[in-house]
Amino acid sequence: MGIFGGKKDSESKVDMLVITSDKLERDYEPIGTVSVSSAKITSDLDVFVNMLALKAKEQGADAVICFRYQYSGAVHVAYGTAVKFK
Repeated sequence: MGIFGGKKDSESKVDMLVITSDKLERDYEPIGTVSVSSAKITSDLDVFVNMLALKAKEQGADAVICFRYQYSGAVHVAYGTAVKFK
């Protein structure tokens, strides 16, 4: 099971903390906002969480905080703040 109850794709899964809060039990430095969008037809939110985590990892992030997700028409948008742990 994925974070939101969907199936996991273990082959392309990025191991990164992605949370809706900005509260972490360790110090961190914000890197910047990361966002992904897709017209992919799926109800599996883990797909978009993984896409966001992959993009954040490419920027050197250790986690994504303040995760948000929107769906409008045929476009899914996920975004959050990439952070690096101190």
